[in-house]
Parts: sequence; structure tokens; C-alpha cells
Amino acid sequence: MISLLLRKLNFSQVVIKMSKFCNFLAEAKTTLGDDEENWAIVPSLNIQQEDYPLKTEVSYWLSKHGVTQEHIIFRNELDLAREKALDVKLTLVDHNVQAINDKDLEPLVVSILDHHKLERPNPENVRDGIRIEMVGSCSTLVAEEVLEKLPDILDNTTASLLYGTIILDTVNLNKEAKRVTAKDIEVCQHLQSRMNFEPNNNDIFKELTAAKSDVSNLTSEELLRKDVKVVEGCDLKIAIPSIPMSVKRYLEQPGVSETLKHHCAKHDYAVIVIMGITITEEKVSRDIAVYSVNDELKKKVTHHLQSASDGILQLEPMDISVECGLVYIQKNHAASRKVVLPLIREWLCQM
Repeated sequence: MISLLLRKLNFSQVVIKMSKFCNFLAEAKTTLGDDEENWAIVPSLNIQQEDYPLKTEVSYWLSKHGVTQEHIIFRNELDLAREKALDVKLTLVDHNVQAINDKDLEPLVVSILDHHKLERPNPENVRDGIRIEMVGSCSTLVAEEVLEKLPDILDNTTASLLYGTIILDTVNLNKEAKRVTAKDIEVCQHLQSRMNFEPNNNDIFKELTAAKSDVSNLTSEELLRKDVKVVEGCDLKIAIPSIPMSVKRYLEQPGVSETLKHHCAKHDYAVIVIMGITITEEKVSRDIAVYSVNDELKKKVTHHLQSASDGILQLEPMDISVECGLVYIQKNHAASRKVVLPLIREWLCQM
């Protein structure tokens, strides 16, 4: 048996009802004439099951379309170390570099669909190729694959799931947010034609933004786990959590200094780079904090973020006192974690 795992990390990847995505990929494999037979497809949400409630916008949008937690296979339910001995293939969606804990599975990666900067070493080793396009949402690329290869399976539910994701990722197709591309808009138009109602973009955006921002039941520690990327190098681990509020507001929570200290120790993070985002009436504002109990590391990371790529982030210090942390307004509102993550990797490579 050949098993294909589609690893998904955030909202823009969890866009197709599991059974339908399995059917699409299985049919696509047959349609494209692959010489493999008797293979199984296992889409998996690449988080621990206990962390699913943290993905508030994901759980909300999926459940609204009839996909509950019981329909989802989580990372902790798959023993890939054991399955590695079998004939397994991996496709990476919405990222092109394996997670730290999955580095030993690297030889199993056969294809990649992504909209982030290519940071993968030896991309020529990916057998079936890499497709990377800098669109606003990876769901745009997923939808385009479906539209081109198996349009008949794109029903109202699937189209709506994809459509809402693109609306959220591109800040309601807002050109001022500098995320949306012509392809995002074109694909949305195709998806609209597959839906049995005319979607109201403003309502969808407000609905999903509210779900994403509803962190009223999350602790300050859970907010650090809600949407986090981790990079590693030179025996250092750096976490980059994105939180749906300003960093200023986050740091005002009681006991946050102790939370950050405990979180670093628990996960062996040398540095945490917290990225805050606030969206009001489709206008985006950002701030950022660099936290480390190691003062030298904190200053070096901060200096690199301030100066790298000709100061692309446009950071300005904020007059906020936080133990072991430095806080900045990020005036380049278009620079998301897609920009910051490569800068951190670049710094680690220079160490």
C-alpha cells in the first residue's frame, strides 16, 4: 500500500472536506495515469488533537460545513516512524520545509504545493516536482488544481470551504492589504459559479475574522501555541507565534512574563518572536516582540529583524516594559510571517 499524507498546518490548508479530498486525489491519480495501484490517501491535520480547539477559525469554518473533529485525522494518530518502513509518499501543502520533528521523513516527500518562498534544500530531489506561486492563499492553488483536473467534484460545500479561506487569507480580496493577486480573484470567480448561492464577501470576512479573533477561552500560553512556526539551527530553536491581537494587548495580560519564561523552558526555545496582528474594517496593523532570557541573543535577533533586507519590516520601538522582551510597531503591514520566517532562518545560517 502506498500512503499519501497531506500535511496541513493552518487555516489556508484545511479547506476540503476530508472524504471529498481523498476522492479527488484518488481520482486524480487515476486520471493522470500514475503507474501505482492499490494506494491509500491520508489527509492529516499536522497538530496534536488536543490543540484543535486553539484553531478557532478552522474548527468554526469546517463545522459550519459539516466537518467535525471526528472526521479529522490528527498528527498524533499517525505513527509515521513505523509507516516509514512501508511504501509511503508525502505531499507538503502550504509549506516547503519539513517540521523539525519530521526531518527523518524527508526522503518520503514526492511533491509540494505552496505559496511561500522556497527555502527547501535540494529541491531537485522532490520527485514529482514543486509548484510554488506567490498568491495570497494556498487554497487558490488547491482550487486551481481541482478546477483543472477534476472540476466535477467541486460541489457547493467544497467550493464554499475554499472560497471562505481565500477571502480570509487575502483580507477580503483587499488590494490595500497587499496580499491578493489576480489569480486569487480569478479563482474566487470560478468558485462562485460552483456555489448555489451568491456569497457576500463582507459577511464571510467578518464571520471568519470574528472566529479567528475569538480567543476569550484561551490562556496566554495557549495563544502562543495557536499558530506557531518553529525554526532550528546552530543548536537553537526559535518560535514565531502569530496571535490575533496586538502584542501590546497580549503583554498586558496578567502573569504573561512568567508564561513566556515557562513556555521557553518547556519547549527549549532560545527566542520567541511574537507577531501581533489586528484587522479592523479590512485595515491591518502589526506589532512584534522579541523575547529571550538570553540578553545577547535577544539583541542579535532584534538587530537582524531591524536591518535585514534594507529594514523591510520598518520596526519602530514601542515604550512598553516587559521582562526579557523588546517590543516594536511594524509599519510594513504587508510583511506577514512569510517575510519574517526567512529572515530568522537567514540569521541562524549566519551564526
